[in-house]
Amino acid sequence: MPELTLAQRVQVVKLPLTGEFATEKRFKDARGEGHLILNGPEVRRAGMFTLEPGAGYRGGHLHQSKNEYIYIAAGRGTAEFFCPATGERLEMEVEAGDRLFMPAGVAHRFCAQETITFVELSDRPYQAADDLPADFTQE
Repeated sequence: MPELTLAQRVQVVKLPLTGEFATEKRFKDARGEGHLILNGPEVRRAGMFTLEPGAGYRGGHLHQSKNEYIYIAAGRGTAEFFCPATGERLEMEVEAGDRLFMPAGVAHRFCAQETITFVELSDRPYQAADDLPADFTQE
């Protein structure tokens, strides 16, 4: 069976903004807003980060064994992905409501066009030895 391309391994889901029933969605009402980010997969680590425009990148690494979801709770920017094993690259614009899945072995980094608030969810507890720096300038 052929290996999946980088574009097939990195998954992007745009959570709908709706008042209708859904297990994964965004909603707004008179009380404020809600984000039902992920329903089903086991989460062993959760974190929240921000990135300001002009502040450089957040990320720039890959995980050897950890799979990771990044949810854009607010803001807008660019996500870059790189697979050192194949040399494939992928770049996409991301915005509030986007949930990205990055499997182990895919390097990732983000740049903000406006302040981004990220929620990170992963299937394993954090272990520093699992993170490897990624050289996005590599050809």
